[in-house]
Amino acid sequence: MNARSFRRRTRAATAMAAATLIALTGCGPAEDPPAPATEAAEQEEPAAEGTHDDAGGDAGDDDPAADGSEDVNRTSDDGAQGSAEPRALVFVHLIEPERLIDQDGEKRLPSADLAEIAQNLGGVAEEPPPGADPASCENDLRYVASADVRCTVTAVFDGTEREETLYAHPLAAPGGAHGILYTVDEPLTEDARWATFNGDNEATAIGMGGAYGMEPIPADRLVADMQTVIDFDFRHDPIDTTQWTYTVQDCPSALDFEQLAPVRCTATHDETGAEHIAWALPGTFYGQEPGLIVSVETVPVAG
Repeated sequence: MNARSFRRRTRAATAMAAATLIALTGCGPAEDPPAPATEAAEQEEPAAEGTHDDAGGDAGDDDPAADGSEDVNRTSDDGAQGSAEPRALVFVHLIEPERLIDQDGEKRLPSADLAEIAQNLGGVAEEPPPGADPASCENDLRYVASADVRCTVTAVFDGTEREETLYAHPLAAPGGAHGILYTVDEPLTEDARWATFNGDNEATAIGMGGAYGMEPIPADRLVADMQTVIDFDFRHDPIDTTQWTYTVQDCPSALDFEQLAPVRCTATHDETGAEHIAWALPGTFYGQEPGLIVSVETVPVAG
């Protein structure tokens, strides 16, 4: 029995009882979260494995500002600098492979599909107002580092018509699936963009219970909680974690849920012993319970 199998057996009951799967599912921000004791939420079909743009440099280069060429991928809104405000709200969605297109050697999600997904995320609003376009997105979502797209959803909330602003960011899930990470009101910070998608990483998350993150998560507990996310059994979901055989070794600091900022940790591959960068990010999921986002660099740290 390898280390991962042992961990999964000893943690399975805890993971299923205390952690409701919320990452990369089709459940929307206004839905009630599934009961913690149930099986993981039903997923949509995964995307076919595609080619991501190389972010440049090795996995140990975590300087997101090293290449200014990525500026072209970002929203044109000069006032949107990225959210570090308290309790940034996020939600995620796995996309069907047939929605993706190949353009100039990269995967993209057309803006019309992006808008449709934003509108139909399980009840973002009660209904669109008569004659209004319920959702729109400014551009296609490119699956390259630092990309984002601003979307707006116009609808009736509690009897009042208003417009919500969402920012869509690319995600790669274990096993080659493509996803979207939406943030409400503000895009991700540059550090969070790099940690969630830089062309050499994969990410997923699980819910950790309603009181999780009310206080900063200490570094030693963060190591254990990240391991729970990595070892989570996605047997009923199109997320292939068979190659996610990592053991989290160390985190330098606590994870503060008051801002959507990553903590860079280290992990080792159970089979090769190679060191990898693993990122932890808080997930105050829109309409759901608090959770933990974990992203692992698939390329080992250069020796």
